[in-house]
Amino acid sequence: MSFHRFRHRLEDFWQSARPWVLGLSGVGLLAGLWFFLANSGPGRAVESVQETTPMDDPDLLKRITEVDALEAEYKTYAGAEVVSEEALEVLGEAVEKQRGIARSSMHGTFDQQRRLEGLESELDAGHAKRTVGLITQRMADGESEMQAMRMAEAEVAYKEALQLQRAINTGSAPSRFKNYVREVEIEKALVTLQVSPLHFEKEAALDKARKAITEERWSDALAAYTVARDGQARINRDFAKTRFADTSALDRVEAEIASLNAASIAKEMEEKEAVGDAYARAGDHKFAADNYAEALTRQQQINQLYARSRFMSSSRIETLETKLQTSRSFPLSEELARLDARISADLRQRRLVAAEQALPQALVLTDRLAADFPRSRFVDGANRIKLSYLGLKSAELKSLQDEVFDRLLPLVGVGDRLLLASEVPQGLYQAVMNTNPSRNAGRAMPVDSVNWNDAQEFCVRLSWILGTKVRLPTVDEYRVALGAGGGEVRSSAGDAKVGTVDGGRANTNGYRDLLGNLAEWLDAPLEADRATLAGGSYLDTPEAILRFPTEPRAKVDRARHIGFRVLVELPAVR
Repeated sequence: MSFHRFRHRLEDFWQSARPWVLGLSGVGLLAGLWFFLANSGPGRAVESVQETTPMDDPDLLKRITEVDALEAEYKTYAGAEVVSEEALEVLGEAVEKQRGIARSSMHGTFDQQRRLEGLESELDAGHAKRTVGLITQRMADGESEMQAMRMAEAEVAYKEALQLQRAINTGSAPSRFKNYVREVEIEKALVTLQVSPLHFEKEAALDKARKAITEERWSDALAAYTVARDGQARINRDFAKTRFADTSALDRVEAEIASLNAASIAKEMEEKEAVGDAYARAGDHKFAADNYAEALTRQQQINQLYARSRFMSSSRIETLETKLQTSRSFPLSEELARLDARISADLRQRRLVAAEQALPQALVLTDRLAADFPRSRFVDGANRIKLSYLGLKSAELKSLQDEVFDRLLPLVGVGDRLLLASEVPQGLYQAVMNTNPSRNAGRAMPVDSVNWNDAQEFCVRLSWILGTKVRLPTVDEYRVALGAGGGEVRSSAGDAKVGTVDGGRANTNGYRDLLGNLAEWLDAPLEADRATLAGGSYLDTPEAILRFPTEPRAKVDRARHIGFRVLVELPAVR
């Protein structure tokens, strides 16, 4: 029993003492580990105390003196900016002697090591400087050899320069001697050497082709251009980064090849066109059309197959189509011209029924000509407008002609010209022009506020209606009609206003209002900007009007005191 009691007491003690025991054990283990680590590894170095060689050591002083002398000799070369092989040998000898001093167990010190590094750096710089000079020289040699067309020698020089430059760029030379741009330049020069023979071969082929063209040896020219094209294509493909690569040059050569291939067709086209022109001048429009059609086919073939040639031409296509359609439309245009002349003759001779019957047929021919042959030179837009106008006015042709001829009087002493006895009335102007610009309105009043262009257009339309030329009178014709004067002069005297066309008293030649009422436009060249007004108006004084005033005015001017009368060129009055 006592044993069991002792055992329980021991267990209780362990339970209470265990944390302290474990803690102390951990601390002991950590202390032991620290001690082990602190004393493990290499043992304490045993420093051997070496005696420092005094600077008055004769051997050391001799070797240092030798290095000093060699360095001074090198600096003499460097001062003269001459980095020769001899100078580098001197500096190399100094480096070797200094290396022996610095690595000596007896004489090697920090100062001696630092001097060695300085001499080695100077030697590297010297070698690099000399190498740069060699690179420059070999590059110049390469350029000279290339200009002299000695390509093999040029290649050797450039390769040596490239090797030297790469050695500097990848070696231990100071950074100021490294030049990566120059390395790229040398590489490009070598590539240029490779492409130069191709380039010269291509240029020779071009010269040969041009000479063959001047001598009209077309097959030789084509063969030479083909060689040049293949050479330029290879350069552009394999040496795209060189200055000899040129896509536009290749395009030009291919265009020349296309032109040579198209030349024979172009010659045939020109011959056919020339034959067509000859037939057209001779009046044989059928054969002219046949040749124009063949010429057109050949030009279309050129444009389709050889679009890059100099013979490709859209404008030539248009020209040939115009000539072809003109020739083919000749019978139709001739028929239309005969019918148009007959209509004008019928109108001029006042055979109005015949003219009215022919007008629909003429309009059909006009429309057919424009639809079937739009490029024909016989398509006349003005004539088409004329016939369309007459068609619209066909029911009024008789009344219009009657009114005009009732107002016409022959000029004294002139048998083929008739002048309107009065200023153009508004009723007639309205019927012809389908408009009336007048400010003093009234059918029997003279048309006013017209400019010269309005009066000219009235003349053109009245020419269509009468079948003969109608125009404005000249100043001489106006004076002939005026004669000795007389008649009523409507001026600013009295109530000063516009009167009707038939209201004033006629002069001795039967004309009214040549003086006064409205100033009148006279004939002038179409290209001129100004025309003459004659006769004065109701705004002028009697004294001014009797002096027969004339005034140049811009053709575009219009005013309430300006009108006109017309003159008809007619062989006979019937």
